[in-house]
Amino acid sequence: MRMKAFETHDATDIARISVFFGPPCLIILSAAWFFLLAKGFISPRTFVLLMVANIPITVGGVVVIFLGLRTTAVGVAHMATAAGNIPPPPSYPNQDVLIAQGKYVEAAEYFRDHIRISPEDMDARLRLADLLERHLGDLAGAEQQFLAVRRLGNEARLEVPVTNGLIDVYRKQGRRALLKSELARLVERQRGTPLGEGAARELRELEAADGSG
Repeated sequence: MRMKAFETHDATDIARISVFFGPPCLIILSAAWFFLLAKGFISPRTFVLLMVANIPITVGGVVVIFLGLRTTAVGVAHMATAAGNIPPPPSYPNQDVLIAQGKYVEAAEYFRDHIRISPEDMDARLRLADLLERHLGDLAGAEQQFLAVRRLGNEARLEVPVTNGLIDVYRKQGRRALLKSELARLVERQRGTPLGEGAARELRELEAADGSG
């Protein structure tokens, strides 16, 4: 069902490109052939052939633009997830394209389908949690995914993104007790780093505010 939805999005994008690119392209090409005919650079027979060729040329242009936009969208999504020289997480082409197009609900459904099939894919859970928190406002759903990664994941690299994600969720929800707990966790595990120092500063501010209240 998700594949059919994705094909529908492709068809919609092609239709939009055809509407905005097709008519101007036909007009410009036709005007060019009229100009060449009027100046005597081409014969009437060549003019007719070129007018007939307008349609396949325009169709070809639509296809080239669509493929170019799709490739660019995937590239932008990959760049957004890469960090320095660290290899990016596993690729999710369908979701990346949908996210780049601003189709966040559809991308989330793709991630949910993927997780149902591969519940052990922690990177997919992190991507879904980030999508829910940043773009869809589903903070409870994001929290659920972050906690699932903490419970099921056994890789050290997952600790910081999970803790940071939960901090963002609890900050937005105003759940100060849980927020302070996650900040303390980050301070303990990132002691001596800029990340740990920033968490310690926020934690001190929260405790001071609670004490003064």
